[in-house]
Amino acid sequence: MRATLIGRFLLLAIVWLAALLPLWYWAARWLATPPIWLAGTLMKAFFPWVESFEQVGVQGVLHTLVQVRMQGPRGDVFGELAPEVSYPTYGYGLVLLWAMLLASRTERWWLKGLIGSVLLIPAQAWGICFQWLRDVVLLSGQSGAAYLQYSMWAKNLIAYGYQFGFLMLTPVAPIMLWLLFNKRFVAALWLEAALAESPEQRAHAPTVER
Repeated sequence: MRATLIGRFLLLAIVWLAALLPLWYWAARWLATPPIWLAGTLMKAFFPWVESFEQVGVQGVLHTLVQVRMQGPRGDVFGELAPEVSYPTYGYGLVLLWAMLLASRTERWWLKGLIGSVLLIPAQAWGICFQWLRDVVLLSGQSGAAYLQYSMWAKNLIAYGYQFGFLMLTPVAPIMLWLLFNKRFVAALWLEAALAESPEQRAHAPTVER
């Protein structure tokens, strides 16, 4: 099947992705601020064991009251848990969205890119929040579990939220936004695929007699 439009789009998307990635890495410390702030604000509002949060470069650091056993110079000691999350882990969808918008020559791509960038912030904050929760609730060991006393269903919910954010929401959200912004282009892709159908398939296609 000839798919010139699809092939051209995929090639341009790869080229734009390669061109935009260095710029995204350079700007990551500023792009990380909104999702880390949103994630930290939500965590502090809903969980009493959260003391504060801060941004260090592209890392979001959550300071908690949860005591965990740590190895010190004179043996094991207890310290407060402060998990870190890297923004690029959940922020790469931003550069993916812009690459697809440019590759498909979307009308008013700059405006849709800005709107999409804002709409991606909650998705990025979701991933940051649930990785923090995973690190605190599921990976803090016996001392952390004794302090928090979360039930098994709550732990399963946190694990599901983390998997959803990491595996589904982060890569799928920019694609869904691109589809929303490019209905005409997607329709053209479907039309090209239909026109490229082989003559044998069209000959054996069911018909309706009149």
